[in-house]
Amino acid sequence: MPALAATATLRWADAWWPTIAFITGLLAVRLVFLIWFDPFTLIEDEAHYWEWSRRLGWSYYSKGPGVAWAIAASTALFGASEWSVRLPTVIASAVGTVACAGLARDIFRDRRVILLSALAYQCMPGVFITGIIMTIDGPYLACWALATWAGWRALTTGSRLAWPALGLSLAAGFLFKYTAVLLPVGMGLFVVLRRRHLRTAGRGWIGLGVACALLGVVPILLWNAEHGWATVHHLMGHLGVPGGDVTPTQGSGRGWHYDPMWTIEFFGLQFAAAGAVFPLVILGFINKKKAAGRGSAGWSAAGPAYLFCAAAPIIALYLGVSLLTRVEANWAMAAFVSLAPAAGWTALDGFHRKDRPIQWVWRLCLFTFAAMIVGTPIAAARAHRDPVPAALNRLRPITPLIRNAEALGDRLRAETGLEPFYVAIHYGRASQLAFYLPGRPTVYAASSHFGDGRRTQYDLWAETDLSNPEVTGLLKGRPGVLFDGSVAEWERFFDRVVDLGPIGGETKKGRHTLLGYGYEGTPESRTP
Repeated sequence: MPALAATATLRWADAWWPTIAFITGLLAVRLVFLIWFDPFTLIEDEAHYWEWSRRLGWSYYSKGPGVAWAIAASTALFGASEWSVRLPTVIASAVGTVACAGLARDIFRDRRVILLSALAYQCMPGVFITGIIMTIDGPYLACWALATWAGWRALTTGSRLAWPALGLSLAAGFLFKYTAVLLPVGMGLFVVLRRRHLRTAGRGWIGLGVACALLGVVPILLWNAEHGWATVHHLMGHLGVPGGDVTPTQGSGRGWHYDPMWTIEFFGLQFAAAGAVFPLVILGFINKKKAAGRGSAGWSAAGPAYLFCAAAPIIALYLGVSLLTRVEANWAMAAFVSLAPAAGWTALDGFHRKDRPIQWVWRLCLFTFAAMIVGTPIAAARAHRDPVPAALNRLRPITPLIRNAEALGDRLRAETGLEPFYVAIHYGRASQLAFYLPGRPTVYAASSHFGDGRRTQYDLWAETDLSNPEVTGLLKGRPGVLFDGSVAEWERFFDRVVDLGPIGGETKKGRHTLLGYGYEGTPESRTP
């Protein structure tokens, strides 16, 4: 897929200003929406990462410290609010778009591809959503895009500074998501396949890049060594294998069990997350031989190979995971970040050759982007109404539930003359309560004492660990507002429990709220 010769195709885009205008314009629109018009309350994961940011550490139970550090920096500057929690991911989305555009420029050397690649990046629903919701994915994808760009320059241009840039990008990405380590695997594959195209700096600069990359690994290793390799057990639990933090249930003791629907769902979810970029990349791969005779030779042939090599380890990993368990839609998104420049090239080549299938798929990309821009405020308005569509239930405002939870606290305070506390089984609900309740009190999560007994970060903080005798001493005898579970389950911890059923504002189907009187503690925390 070499560079196209100069043609009249999209001539208006053969300049820097359309790309600059697109990136800065989208950033400005998102910032305005975020600060003044965003009606979405924090979803459970966002609130939980904010809880992490209140207790900064070298790492955390399920993830690295990147997301907590980013939120802590933002809230330290602007105060703790919904928009300040989400600000880092909005900025990261712009950074990722710039990196994707820069990578496209270096590989294809055509300014039209720069704009189309930036558009392809933002046309992916997974990327667009992570540009407004603060999870690990938005910053991680930006780091992956930066590292992919730096990796191309490090391997093919002889740039010295590209190596420390690569290392720092990988280090930052690893702090958000551990699969950042797969990019060097893809780069190694490219080295094996395209050795003749390599042009690298000296070993000293390569060593500096490796040292920079290790900056992101060391704090996580040290933290896990001090906490019994908690993250390793958590990841194994996700796979449902022995040694994880949940008891394996696959196959009901029959050993390894595979459901073909897991793999089918994997590909379906990738289409949902990448949108029309998915078929656009496939069409580009099919048509690359048709384009092989046009434009420059040599350097351009290595570019698409590099992009596919960068994406391959991510796809291979999660395709393998689909043999063990279900895969979430966002897990493999980094692969399509690497492939966005290839999608941009495919679109330009398709318009140049008047390839109607490619043209229609590209128009579907633009339609998806426009639909997401228009649909975001519409979805926000719809999420505030009853009944809420199932697809928007996760975005339903939590504020009505918070008002009712506060009222229940007042009720317990009046009935008992004691200060009530709040505890939820799920860590996400506990985190939302901690963010939105007046005064932002300490809230507790009890999942490790229920059901499969899965631990969370709340079990690792001394002040929120319900098995800690000191916490039991602080809460003993007090009433509690309890979220989820049954009377029989909660009676293990309280003298008396009253089930109120689902209270107003509850966003999760089947979740009850209960009142507990006379807290006695968990069995592990009680002294003889």
